[in-house]
Amino acid sequence: MAERHALKDLVEADDLDMADPRFQRYAELERREALLRSMQSEHHATGGAQRDVVPYREAVAVKNDLGRLTDEADDSMTIHTREASRLFIGRAMLPGETGVGQSGGKKVGAAMRAIWYLSGNDNPYADFALIETWTSMENVIAELERRIDGMDRRLHRMQRRGLSFSIVRADPPVSVELGFRSPYGYSVVRLISTFDYFVRMVKTLVRKDLLSDKEGYEDIYTMTRHSRRIFERVVWLQRYLLRDELRPLSRRDWLASADELAKKRVQAAVALFGELPRGVFNGDVRPRHTRRHLDVSAEELRLLNEVPLAGDDAQLVAATEGLQ
Repeated sequence: MAERHALKDLVEADDLDMADPRFQRYAELERREALLRSMQSEHHATGGAQRDVVPYREAVAVKNDLGRLTDEADDSMTIHTREASRLFIGRAMLPGETGVGQSGGKKVGAAMRAIWYLSGNDNPYADFALIETWTSMENVIAELERRIDGMDRRLHRMQRRGLSFSIVRADPPVSVELGFRSPYGYSVVRLISTFDYFVRMVKTLVRKDLLSDKEGYEDIYTMTRHSRRIFERVVWLQRYLLRDELRPLSRRDWLASADELAKKRVQAAVALFGELPRGVFNGDVRPRHTRRHLDVSAEELRLLNEVPLAGDDAQLVAATEGLQ
């Protein structure tokens, strides 16, 4: 680069003066740059293979012919309880009835996949939705595990006293194929699978007279409600994030240089979803899985950190008109 800068007038000249005493330097610069381009092209064609030990044809074949990774077999989940099966498949309203259905794991997994793809557009609310949902599901899973461990200890205490109680199971259970196309779908089924085992444990303790019917019902109802709250929240987030008005949203919309349409998107998004945490907005806090692959420069990071995230409530409410 230094040599190109030193010979800038020759590089940019329409007619080269071969009598110029620097012409040989210019010719050598052109030769070296052409050689560099050739080496870079070969590096790309071979996938960066070590050419001193890997033949060119072999390197090209490995780069071009290697297939994508696929699962060795179809993923599946075994379900034993009606409660977990309903959480997985959801519930649509009976035709002719009014009311609201229940979103199942399949639908939630699809919603999270859509938000995951949207994170590739540098959409900060997509990142926020992924972080919030994954954290909420992990919290519910942790609570389910805590309760399972407590019931398991009760069964082990009985075993030490000579009573060996088996865990109830379906006869037969049902196996469902998963086929999720994002990592977040598997977070959903981890929750459902853990919930399924939790229900089996509760029903075991009720059957063995270690819990009353009322206690068992309340335990299952409480954890069902926590899970469904997360599911419905995800579907709601996905529905609005993918509206035509908000789909183009990106962090650039917050910058002072953004146009009026971008500013309206920001106002509508803040009104709908609430103010973004600073750490999520500037990328310090990231989703566990994201399709955002941006190398933010120091100047861009400075701008993101300086962007005001508080808005005028009246403007925010007005911005959501037509989105409800």
